[in-house]
Amino acid sequence: MQCTNNLKQIGLALHNYHDSHRVFAPGYLSLFKRDGGDKGTAEDDIGPGWGWASQILPQLEQPAVFNAINFGLTMTYPANDTAQLMRLGTYLCPSDNPKQLIPVRNEENTETVYTVASANYIGVYGVGEVGEAPGRGNGMFFRNSRLSFQDMTDGSSQTFMVGERSSNLSYVTWTGRAIGGWLFTTASFEGGTNAFNPEPEESFTMVLGPMGEEDPPRTPNHPLAHVEDYWSRHPGGVNFLFGDGSVRFIKNQINPSVYHALATRGGGEVISADQY
Repeated sequence: MQCTNNLKQIGLALHNYHDSHRVFAPGYLSLFKRDGGDKGTAEDDIGPGWGWASQILPQLEQPAVFNAINFGLTMTYPANDTAQLMRLGTYLCPSDNPKQLIPVRNEENTETVYTVASANYIGVYGVGEVGEAPGRGNGMFFRNSRLSFQDMTDGSSQTFMVGERSSNLSYVTWTGRAIGGWLFTTASFEGGTNAFNPEPEESFTMVLGPMGEEDPPRTPNHPLAHVEDYWSRHPGGVNFLFGDGSVRFIKNQINPSVYHALATRGGGEVISADQY
């Protein structure tokens, strides 16, 4: 119930942000080098990288944390330590128990390059790999996104916005995409048996999650999960916030095609509630 309430508060904050800005908060904010093409690839990110959850702090009654962020600087600067190390209860599922501060690892997974506050909720990028097109997600959150209700042509009640990931799979932060950092399965550097797919992803997956197509079905809590997937410690499924502000429990057994359809904002699929 507390997890559901957290997501409802996040949904209300996102709606209030939309009321003020006429768009939803961007998945994460970053300049990027143009040599990767018109939209750039993930490797072209320059920063600063602050994510959607940092943008809605005033709407979550956290103006002091918001005002402590210098949004023009990345998380490498000591000036942002106060904010980036702040753990916020609304962003934490009580069924999970991540460490207060979590590491962002280097590409070789040999050392920690950043330390940030933990969280459990990630924005829905859509279907596909974030790194291949970080600025062109078909969900509601991607790099520098500026989407509104009008962009949810599938309907706000049939479009995911935010879902869960627990720390037994990999880490989440509310802060943003740490430039130069990578996300690994938690067990790969903290010891223990790693039953999940060990392939790392760049740190944008600490604030965004796709519905992947490689190694299907990639449905919630799938035992062969990738680091960027949706996972929870709730028995049988994962909570998701929808575009209309409702929160629904998505069962592990959801049909993959339905799961993908809910992740996109304008795929044109017709889905009934009894399908999930």
